[in-house]
Amino acid sequence: MSDANDGPEGRGKRAGSGAGFSAARGAVLVAIAVIIGIVLLQAIDDGNSGPIGDGSTSSSSSTTTSTTTAAGSGGTGTSSTTAKATTLPPAETTVKVLNGSGVQGGATTVTNTLKSKGYKTLLPNTVALQKGTNIYFKDGRQTECKALTAYVPNSTVAAMPNPVPGGEDADCIVVLGT
Repeated sequence: MSDANDGPEGRGKRAGSGAGFSAARGAVLVAIAVIIGIVLLQAIDDGNSGPIGDGSTSSSSSTTTSTTTAAGSGGTGTSSTTAKATTLPPAETTVKVLNGSGVQGGATTVTNTLKSKGYKTLLPNTVALQKGTNIYFKDGRQTECKALTAYVPNSTVAAMPNPVPGGEDADCIVVLGT
C-alpha cells in the first residue's frame, strides 16, 4: 500500500505548490496593504489644494448665484458655483501704517515688523489720535489685510473709508490707536 505522493517525486510536487501558494499569498497581502493605504489617505485628506504641510489655512471661498429665464418657458432657474479665492503673498500686498496712538515711533515699529515679514511697506506717518487700532482694506484685498492681524494685536478689519486715511494708495492701511 504505497501512495504515489509518499515517494520523493510526490514531495517535490508538494514543495513546488507551496512556493506558488506563498507568492500568491504575498501578492494578496501587497494588494490589501495598497487598499488600506488608499482608504487611510482618503480618510485624512482635508481637501487643501496646496502641497502637504504648506500650512495654508487662509483661503476663502465665494459663491456666485445667477438667475436665468428660458425663453418661452416661463420658468426660472438658479445655478450656484463656488470658487476658491487665493490669498496673495505678502510681497504683493502694499501696507501703509499710520500712528494715531500717540506713542512715538509706533508706526515705524509696526512698519519694520511687516517689512520683515515680506510685506511691501510705504513710509509710516502720523495722524490724529484715534481710539482702537483699525486695518482698512481696499476692495478685493480683505483676506490679505485680515492676515495682518497676526502682526498688529488688538486690531479690527474694516473696508477702506472715504477719504482714505493718509491719502496714499495702499492695499491695506493700518491706523494705530490708543
